[in-house]
Amino acid sequence: MNSKYIFIFVMSLIIGSAFVVFVNSDSDIEVTTVLEPTTTTTQPTTTTTQPTTTTTQPTTTTTLAPTTTTLAPTTTTQPTTTTTQTTTTTTLAPTTTTLAPTTTTTLGDEESVQIVDDNEETPPVYEGEYSNFSGFEGTNQFKLDELVLALPQVLQDILKDKVIYVNGCHEYAKSLVGRCPYGVWDSSGTNIDGNKGAEWSMSIWVSNRAFDAEQAKDVLTHESSHALSYITRNCNTQDNLSYRLDAWNYFGGEEKFADALVLYFGGSYNHYRESGALSSEERTYLEEYLTACTNT
Repeated sequence: MNSKYIFIFVMSLIIGSAFVVFVNSDSDIEVTTVLEPTTTTTQPTTTTTQPTTTTTQPTTTTTLAPTTTTLAPTTTTQPTTTTTQTTTTTTLAPTTTTLAPTTTTTLGDEESVQIVDDNEETPPVYEGEYSNFSGFEGTNQFKLDELVLALPQVLQDILKDKVIYVNGCHEYAKSLVGRCPYGVWDSSGTNIDGNKGAEWSMSIWVSNRAFDAEQAKDVLTHESSHALSYITRNCNTQDNLSYRLDAWNYFGGEEKFADALVLYFGGSYNHYRESGALSSEERTYLEEYLTACTNT
């Protein structure tokens, strides 16, 4: 009988020690653990006294303190990067243009620039590749070619075989306004130093900025209207006055004249015109101008 109690006692020690080792090994794991409640069942102890000899085995009680493992919550914070775009506003002083009887030079502001010398002869169109042009970008050249084919028919007819279309940032115009304009009309082929005679004479430039702003179609129409105005500069009114100068007086200058033509041809982007949609009188004036100057 005593051997039975000793065996139970030894097994209790072994099981208790294993439980302590098991609990301590679990506490190293970096997770949140919820411990189930532990129920300890104590077997009743029976003491048998012999009539002659009483042997009392010492009883050892091992009480295990409950172990609580509290894992600190882990918070992961992603770094936040804030990018602030810097907007630079360039204010250009107003340009006063004096028209001489024979030579006219008109410059726009930062979004459209025209470089014109009315005395020059119309040079032949450059028929090679544009990749060697100073300022050529080319990313949207194919898109520009498609837009040219979609120009209003009257513009296509009057500009055909006279004008080239370049996707690029005209460097001389950029030097004038401090950044790449949306579009440029360059009748004389102007180098970055201002000298004339570059191989891109009679050229319309539409930059990547215009494509990025999704205004390339109207910018092309605007610059094509400058080319139309230039090519028809010898067209006269019924009073034998320059129709081009008359249009400048009517609309308030070459740039506003070109903006009016953008609206006439169905566009919407205007950089210079501030009077909104065309009036019926303005539309009639443009119809008469195009009839008189493009049907010769």
